[in-house]
Amino acid sequence: MKSSVVLIKLGGSIITNKDIPLSLRSDVLKRLVQEIVDAKRTLSTKRHAPLFIVGHGQGSFAHAPAMKYQTMQGFVNNESRMGMAIVQDTAAQLNRLVIHEFLEAGIPAVSLCPSNSLVTDKRKATSYFSDVFEEYLRRGLFPITGGDVIVDKTQGCTIWSTEEVLAFFARIFVKHGWRVEQIIHVVEVDGVYDLKKQVVSVVTKKVWEELQHAVTTTKGFDVTGGMALKVRESLDLAKLGIHSRILSGLKENNLYNALTGQRWEGTEIQ
Repeated sequence: MKSSVVLIKLGGSIITNKDIPLSLRSDVLKRLVQEIVDAKRTLSTKRHAPLFIVGHGQGSFAHAPAMKYQTMQGFVNNESRMGMAIVQDTAAQLNRLVIHEFLEAGIPAVSLCPSNSLVTDKRKATSYFSDVFEEYLRRGLFPITGGDVIVDKTQGCTIWSTEEVLAFFARIFVKHGWRVEQIIHVVEVDGVYDLKKQVVSVVTKKVWEELQHAVTTTKGFDVTGGMALKVRESLDLAKLGIHSRILSGLKENNLYNALTGQRWEGTEIQ
């Protein structure tokens, strides 16, 4: 029997300063990594403990060059190929910084870059090499992925946000017989707000139809859709029975509590 999986997104807004290019919030990243490590150890004593897979947003790293070179739209001019390479490089820089924190905490973290395993056509996945991913998990390694630049058959390249990457992985896991328990989005805000700026505890498709006008764009560098994309992707996954949670990473142990089945604060997508 295959293990269950929990997908965790460390948002770019929480682990970087999105107003300053290439600016890491080291203290916040270190604490969130420790909460994940502590939760992993807490659950390891239980039978059928879930596997954790972490993805991180790009924040002030890859978003800035992606915006400059219009990488989401593909090869739009003579600078596009160099732009794609620069975006991949900055995405990899942040990936290594996140991995370093897990290594420092004693976790055998390894990089899993979508740019080296995924091909799209008009931004839709056409092929993906999943054997490495599943073998990492079988061998007890800890894959760290994130938003990335992707080679695209029609437009040359594109960008997939971490939300898109994790949603894609969730569907791959379900298809291959794994059980996806939940996806947790760790952000800077307290959850999804209504028009009165109050946190909504549960969002369904019907609730979202009323709420979506209250959701504004993310501050700083962002080319992938911010909070609205998180909710839309989460509602699609809810059709597969996968619950998503959006919670603040600025509240100490909020992530740990959500991972270990204790009381947490934020928004659940059903």
